[in-house]
Amino acid sequence: MEEHQVRVVTNDVGGSFGIKVHVYADEMATAALAKLLKRPVKFVADRLESFVTDIHARDHRVHAKIGVKRDGTITAFAIDDLTGIGPYSVYPRTSGIEANQVVNLVGGSYTCPNYRARARVVFQNKNVMCQYRAVGHPIATAVTEGLVELAAAKIGMDVAEMRRRNLFADDKYPATSASGLKFERLSHHAALDKILRMMDYTGLRAEQARLRAQDIHRGIGLASFIEVTNPSAAFYGVGGARISSQDGATVRLDATGAVFCHSGVTEQGQGAESVLAQCVATSFGVPIERVRVVTGDTDNTPYGGGTWASRAAGIGGEAAWQAGKALRANVLAAAASILQADPQALDIRGGIVVDADTGRERMPLEEVARVVYFRPDTLPPGFQAEFMVTRHYVPRAWPFAFTNGVQASYLEVDIKTGQVSLLKHWCVEDCGTVINPQLVDEQIRGGIVQGIGGALFEHCLYDEAGQLLNANMMDYLVPMAAEMPDIEVGHVVTPTADSELGAKGAGEAGTAGAPACVMNAINDALRPLGAAPIVQMPITPERVLAALRGLSHVDD
Repeated sequence: MEEHQVRVVTNDVGGSFGIKVHVYADEMATAALAKLLKRPVKFVADRLESFVTDIHARDHRVHAKIGVKRDGTITAFAIDDLTGIGPYSVYPRTSGIEANQVVNLVGGSYTCPNYRARARVVFQNKNVMCQYRAVGHPIATAVTEGLVELAAAKIGMDVAEMRRRNLFADDKYPATSASGLKFERLSHHAALDKILRMMDYTGLRAEQARLRAQDIHRGIGLASFIEVTNPSAAFYGVGGARISSQDGATVRLDATGAVFCHSGVTEQGQGAESVLAQCVATSFGVPIERVRVVTGDTDNTPYGGGTWASRAAGIGGEAAWQAGKALRANVLAAAASILQADPQALDIRGGIVVDADTGRERMPLEEVARVVYFRPDTLPPGFQAEFMVTRHYVPRAWPFAFTNGVQASYLEVDIKTGQVSLLKHWCVEDCGTVINPQLVDEQIRGGIVQGIGGALFEHCLYDEAGQLLNANMMDYLVPMAAEMPDIEVGHVVTPTADSELGAKGAGEAGTAGAPACVMNAINDALRPLGAAPIVQMPITPERVLAALRGLSHVDD
């Protein structure tokens, strides 16, 4: 069959986090069976089947070093990442991308003159491995920030001061990382200063010392991070797989004065439809409740890249913004011809055409639409109203729109049981223009919970024959509400100049930094007891107790 003969309809499918961006053999078999049998075929996977066929991620053994002078100046990073990728790569991306991300992102927040990295992948008799939320970021951040805090302890420097001396300066952009990443403009120091104020860092250190004298062991961990978002036109699928970095939006005014937005971005619970509606409503000039968003239907939406790499708001939102502006200009031209006025003297506010200078109401949108759709004979000869426009957008000036931020964790460790109790978590993040503050904050909170899951709970256990032992939600631990701390979110705003909106991505920032600052907080709590550094995740009670016995790791 030709591609144009196939229609794909995707309803609300819930969270994806990368797992649904891949093409699985099960899906291909289902489509083939439907053709062979000439009847609908439905594929259903129970929890066990999903566990052993949907992609896994983050199987890394990393050896890393940091070079630091006595004054705290970082001079070098060296990293060797050995990554398990399962039996084969998953289409349309390669399973080696996570390793590639790790070696590129290590040390990314810091000025550093020397950098060496190696990535190797290992085929395994396990499930397929590929991309999961914040691909490679949690590993790279944990390696980087773990080294920074170990180095600070070695030279006797406060961890906040260590970062302050080495983070990229906020007024020294554009800049390039040691691994070659190009940064347009970031805000590491502003984010660090803000989070230290939010958490009352000095006060927490005093409380920590006071409680330690009472044999209560609390730790404070920090983690600076960068996040890859808004991949540019330079990105294309490995091996020529057709992965689109551009996105499109078609916006039309219907006969009742409502606005429809058809977008290549899909809704997976992250609030993309709300963001698209906001962009159109604001750029066109109607209340958001008069905008209807249509996604997930290849017969009715423009070509686009969909939802991945924190691109929905930054790329899809910009396309919707530009389409709304273009439609507004067309509608004002039609209204001006009806009113015999200058289009530049009119505006659309609250769904009504008004005089731009005084705000005097001239004509409701539904009346403009009525004339254009049902009485075009009354329009001036030669005038053609266009009430449907399409705009596409792709970033061009930079390979990625990097976001940045810093997270902090405050927790308590029971040295008798090895149990970790999370007390409070903070995140300051810079995703450029914040289109919808509530959605952004909840995306960050959700990402933090996911990151904490990797730090403390989640682990796929295999036997020697490659049999998955905990493929159910009883044995595979995930963070629950009772284990989670209050999470306070703050922002620094540094818009990207690559788009009019200035929006960057925010969906993966929480996951990127959370494991590192939890790990650092645990080591901070245990360091005065002479414990060996804990560098394996998940950090289970058994591993905490092993560290207290002076062991650097505990076998699974």
